[in-house]
Amino acid sequence: MKVTVKSLAQAAGVSRGTVDRVLHNRGAVREDVAKRIRMLAKDLGYVPNRAGRALAAYKTPIKIGALMPSVGNAFYQEIIRGISEAQEEFADLGLEVVVREVEGFDEDVHLHAIDELLRKGCRALCLSTVNTDKVRNRINELADREITVVLLNTDVEHTRRLCYVGSDYMTAGATCAGMLSLARQDSLRVLVVTGSHLLLGHNQRIEGFKAELTRQNIDFKIVETVESLDSDIIAQQVTFKVLSEHPDINCVYISGAAVQGVGAALIAHGNKDIFAIGFDDLYSTRQLVSAGIIKFVVCQQPVRQGYHAIKRAYQALAGQLSDNVPDFITETIIKIRANLDRWWPRPCARPCRSGAAACAAPIILPGSEPVLPRALFFPSAAMAGARFRLPWRAVRFGRPACQQAWSWAERRWNL
Repeated sequence: MKVTVKSLAQAAGVSRGTVDRVLHNRGAVREDVAKRIRMLAKDLGYVPNRAGRALAAYKTPIKIGALMPSVGNAFYQEIIRGISEAQEEFADLGLEVVVREVEGFDEDVHLHAIDELLRKGCRALCLSTVNTDKVRNRINELADREITVVLLNTDVEHTRRLCYVGSDYMTAGATCAGMLSLARQDSLRVLVVTGSHLLLGHNQRIEGFKAELTRQNIDFKIVETVESLDSDIIAQQVTFKVLSEHPDINCVYISGAAVQGVGAALIAHGNKDIFAIGFDDLYSTRQLVSAGIIKFVVCQQPVRQGYHAIKRAYQALAGQLSDNVPDFITETIIKIRANLDRWWPRPCARPCRSGAAACAAPIILPGSEPVLPRALFFPSAAMAGARFRLPWRAVRFGRPACQQAWSWAERRWNL
């Protein structure tokens, strides 16, 4: 039997209007009553009607703010792309996202940006911010005011945030160390170029890297750790300076952004025996890996991070989440020169509405047609053809690509 607002009201012993206010976060309802209604909704399996939620959204639109230190940092543009996809996905439910972009990692700048988002009426915040006491206290103050906070891409310790959405940085650092140990058996003298000591994620990458080298009994020494503030100009200057002062350095570990600046310093220094490791699949890192300057990069699916952070915040405001929300951890992906130019199966950030059992972009090999992964299928090829009128090249062995993936392939090959 379908659970409705009416049946929920009867079970809770309250009016339908009270249930409606709780489910849509409208008006004042006693906390104990609201909690009882949400618990009943979860226990009874209440699923809100999307059309009904869309109608309600026109009355009470949901505004979510996002803080991104993206000025001068290309990596965060990928996260913002995921944020935009989430906004588009939930636009019919009244979602509006306000993105506040700042430069660097100054805590006062971040705190001011948070205040700006609140003044604009944001009821939930997705923050990519610094791990400092002032910011920590502000996040906990927001929790006291029942403002939902999702920490995005990098966590802040000891906060009462809803959840964290991002990479497992300890694992990412350990992965780099494991790959390095396979490639180099000599004594390692390492220069660490981090983005900022104020970012927990960057610190965890370093911690995971050192812990794995220690676990494997690798002879290594961190010669120096320098900050680039994720600026290519600063990264180039400090990297070249340290390499010139320490000719024994044979490994450079880039735990933050500014890979292009470090690469420029490596090229200018001229020692081709230095083993350099970086993060993230950006245009500049792809060029450096292709040229052999950076040996490999570890990637973290930033588009998925942006999408799921906004989705979690929206679900929290809509009363669709329980009290204990698990963190959303993206995959750790290794890319080397051999696989950099291949298009691997790539999950769409948004949930697929096409009816496919699994959703991924086609595998594209240079100079070839799309090769569709076997995990991607419809109940029947006939159903796919009738539903989307897909050209014959979209159907292989009865496994057509989903509409989003096929549209992408059409644009690439003008099919």
